[in-house]
Amino acid sequence: MPGRVLAAAGCRKLRQRSCCGKGDGAVSWVWIALASVVSGGLGAMGLGGGGILLLVLVWAGWPQLAAQGINLLMILPVGLLGLYFHRKNGLTDREAARPLLWGGLPGVGLGVLLGGHLGEDALRTCFGVLILLLAVRELWLGVRAIRRDGWRLKAPADGEEA
Repeated sequence: MPGRVLAAAGCRKLRQRSCCGKGDGAVSWVWIALASVVSGGLGAMGLGGGGILLLVLVWAGWPQLAAQGINLLMILPVGLLGLYFHRKNGLTDREAARPLLWGGLPGVGLGVLLGGHLGEDALRTCFGVLILLLAVRELWLGVRAIRRDGWRLKAPADGEEA
């Protein structure tokens, strides 16, 4: 039920003329359209394109909860299409996904309930901290890889040491 509330908030905002309520929304719609294409492509590859869409929507001035609702609407068609092609190419493993699904479903419910109670500012702060932590982690892993392997621009050839 709370997920439906988030999705409905996104739908209401999408029907409005200006996406962010600040003057002319044309520029914001261009960015949102571009972010949708990029996030759809990344999401279909299983790379979490929703994170990009969410960042762009919030950056364009959408309230955090409305941006999350729109993101939820995007997950359905993009995820189903990505799943279709991954299954078609034999790239899915039901046994590996089963425990993730059983753990993820209660997590989604708890996250939606918590998100509804935190409020806009706390939700934005939590999301920002998460993004910063992920950026620091990726930077740290990148520096470690460069120290270990040097500035290699391509993957090692077959038989070459990684």
